[in-house]
Amino acid sequence: MIRGLFLDVLNQSITACYLIAAVIAARILLKRAPKSVCCILWMLVGIRLIMPFSVQSAFSLMPSGAQVQNDIRQITGTDTAVYQDETAQRTASFAKTDYLNEETIRELGYNNNSPESINRPFVYFSIASAVWLAGMGIMLLYFMISWFCLRRRVRMAVPKQQGAVKYYQCEMIDTPFLFGLVKPRIYVPLDLCGTDLDYVLKHETAHEKRRDYLIKPIGYLLLTIYWFHPFVWAAYLLLCRDIELACDERVIRTLGTEEKKAYSLALLTCAVNHRAIAACPVAFGEIGVKGRVKNVLCYKKPTFWVIAAAFTVIAVVTLCFMTEKTEADAAQNGNRSNQFIMVNEADHAKMQTAQTTLRQSGEEIINTQIMDMENAQDRTQAEVTAHSYFSNEGEYVKQWAEAFCSRDGQTIIELTQENLREELSDTLGLSWGVDDNNKPYAAFGWSSPWPWGDDEKNYRILSASEGKAVILYYAWVSDPHVTVWREELSYAVQDGNFQVTSQHLQFLDGICIADEFYAAYPDGVINGTMMDYYAYNEAGETLNSNAKNPDMALSGYAGLDQPDTAAINLLNILKNENKVTVNVEYTNAQETQAVVTFAFLEDASTAKVRMIKPYGEDSIWLPQTY
Repeated sequence: MIRGLFLDVLNQSITACYLIAAVIAARILLKRAPKSVCCILWMLVGIRLIMPFSVQSAFSLMPSGAQVQNDIRQITGTDTAVYQDETAQRTASFAKTDYLNEETIRELGYNNNSPESINRPFVYFSIASAVWLAGMGIMLLYFMISWFCLRRRVRMAVPKQQGAVKYYQCEMIDTPFLFGLVKPRIYVPLDLCGTDLDYVLKHETAHEKRRDYLIKPIGYLLLTIYWFHPFVWAAYLLLCRDIELACDERVIRTLGTEEKKAYSLALLTCAVNHRAIAACPVAFGEIGVKGRVKNVLCYKKPTFWVIAAAFTVIAVVTLCFMTEKTEADAAQNGNRSNQFIMVNEADHAKMQTAQTTLRQSGEEIINTQIMDMENAQDRTQAEVTAHSYFSNEGEYVKQWAEAFCSRDGQTIIELTQENLREELSDTLGLSWGVDDNNKPYAAFGWSSPWPWGDDEKNYRILSASEGKAVILYYAWVSDPHVTVWREELSYAVQDGNFQVTSQHLQFLDGICIADEFYAAYPDGVINGTMMDYYAYNEAGETLNSNAKNPDMALSGYAGLDQPDTAAINLLNILKNENKVTVNVEYTNAQETQAVVTFAFLEDASTAKVRMIKPYGEDSIWLPQTY
């Protein structure tokens, strides 16, 4: 849960960078505008840090695409939801280059070769999450200490009244400030009097009317969450300064510009030993005096055009940085190359015809996106130009995986480089030719085990980029039992043709080292994959029923009534005590849950799974993610 929250916060802070940078730039442009305008801009930053965007706009300047792919959550151990039904959407979506993405984490490597075979990205991310949590604790501790220390210093303050303003005099403080959340009080030093006191009370009263005593603590709490991000620190410090400047301007507008000099002198009088209040997140004091004096002395009542320009800037920042790109714009910006998906030769010819028509009309083809080419040759130029199709490497690989599972030999041939077809004829039984009726045919594969059908549950695309892909297939036998196959592809895309140039299929049965275990079950994840017999592949009850059948219990179902042997059988672990040993640790008094640890003696590594007994006392044991 903590890792998931940290991942969300991390990506949210990256998107907020753009808005904070825009506000800092706008703040420079708005030197002559009222400082309250800057406070409005900082309010937008606060909203952005609290909640993600949901509004789309063609004018958005934010990077396009999803913030975090679900695959990242699997790699870092932050995903607790079933993800397999979302594979197509994940592989067809663009990841922002500025965000964490799957490739970024994969570059660190799936797992190291330590005795524990721990996944490095998982460990690094877990450590980072713990550091983030500790940092928040320190920030909150500082908040509370500041509160109680300041509270203790003013506990003996004497109440006073000047006109309608009530304030408190205290000999333990050196500078005036406003302190409190529900009922804020104005505290002033004992030696502050005369006109200086009048100006200070007006300034602190302005803070109270603007509800600044709530804004600063809220800003600090946001800083507590995003303490690791320098842009958020800059935003908080500039917010505090702009609040003070806005209050000064409010006082000057009330007093009149002829009193600017006297008000500035009052600020200088209160500038003694102000650092403690400057660092305090729970009080407003006279901070940043040099800049404030300069701003007061240079203050002029803004003209209509200055006000209009200021609110125009607010509108532009909101429109460009508080919205996301529309889906069409995101797709166009994410893919600048001409990519086509070849379903078959006829569809490829249709695409070439549509492309030629556009070129002959003088149109520049920047981004051709094709997935469904039905009747493409009959479309007008406008229809072909406007229609929003999408394909990328993930779509090609998905097409290969679906053809593999459904044993579509014709598509496999079309997507395979010619010199590789002979190799596949040996490894996968790929064959092609003409039948007795002189019709072309293509077939490959065998009957069982096989990842039958084009259901996306039967395969999982781990990666697909830069001419490389890794796919997991879940091959079934009728027991029912699932075996994992891992396929590594190399491919090339040229002139609209996708061609697999090399293919290696690894049958992950008889697993006896940790590398094989994590190749079959990345990061040890069972839940939400076809290896989850209990909640996902719908075979658990059938297994349980067969295991209880006296005529079947001694066959392939023997051992499912014990957590260790069930884990070995269902997760395809080698049954050899000289290479793999198993340790069972029950985790509840009823002994319906357990942790099974595999010790792989060949590479001195370990892996763990959780085992559950979901169907009652005489139930079989089924694997779950540890």
